[in-house]
Amino acid sequence: MYAIGVNLDLTNITAGVVNEQGQILSKESIPTLRYRPLSEVVADLAALVKRVAEAADVDLQTEIDHVGIGTYGTIDRRTGTLIYSAQFGFRDVPLLAEVKKHLSLPVYIENDANCYALAESHWGATKGYKNSVIVTLGTTISGGIVINHEVYHGAFFGAGEFGHHVIVMDGEKCECGRRGCWAAYASSTALVRDARIAAIRHPESEMFRMVNGDLRLMSYHIPFEAAKKGDVYALDVVHMFRRYVALGLINIVNILQPDAIAIGGKLRKIGHEFIDGVSALVYEKAFGQNEKAKTEIKLADMGYDAVIIGAAMLKPWKE
Repeated sequence: MYAIGVNLDLTNITAGVVNEQGQILSKESIPTLRYRPLSEVVADLAALVKRVAEAADVDLQTEIDHVGIGTYGTIDRRTGTLIYSAQFGFRDVPLLAEVKKHLSLPVYIENDANCYALAESHWGATKGYKNSVIVTLGTTISGGIVINHEVYHGAFFGAGEFGHHVIVMDGEKCECGRRGCWAAYASSTALVRDARIAAIRHPESEMFRMVNGDLRLMSYHIPFEAAKKGDVYALDVVHMFRRYVALGLINIVNILQPDAIAIGGKLRKIGHEFIDGVSALVYEKAFGQNEKAKTEIKLADMGYDAVIIGAAMLKPWKE
């Protein structure tokens, strides 16, 4: 039997047919166009599910066991209700009920970062670890917690929202509406903001030159590239960003002390040099870490497809 995993994000809906070895047999994406009514988004999602099954040459009704959907926000796994999503602006949306209007298969819905964590713990960077954490550093910061090889949801399904623990009281405003959240300092959005500020203050900088003075072109990789060229202002931006990332990871280590933390999201593309620098700060500052007993910090292996694969791995909710 196969399963279909779906990643419903702000930009695209991506679906794939996944076999029991965690391999994607067919995959396709369409624009989310998230400002439309939810009913239209879900109708497109269901049509995409049918198309990827056909592309993989598997029968939707007899060879697909279930459909799993990973998306932003707090999901009530019992009912498939999207309790809250700051990104989509949803509250108490009956997502499962809407999907079931179009699909007669079993459908399971989960937070996307939890899907990511589940896939990495079975097939990726945290495979073999009993207790692990995934942290996705991208436009925002999210995460998933795996304890005893199972996703930990918390009492109200909101565990793992690492991006919204406060690291600076009354600090920068976060997308969630609060101030000082980790995501407001250690996401790619925050990095681009700080790089723009540094570039406009120092037009002689390499960062300013790389975007030809058009700060709209600033991206998360530019300060790292400029720093490698010796731009002192870029070095400052990268140094502070690395410290903010480490600060949040130190808090996770001190609270959960997992066997391993895997860093996913778009910032994993920066590579091992970035992670090694962050890891050194974590090991220096985290409580009780030493060479014999320390949380491993590593790059996630699976990238964007991890959400699809993890969603396909979802099972019925058990109390």
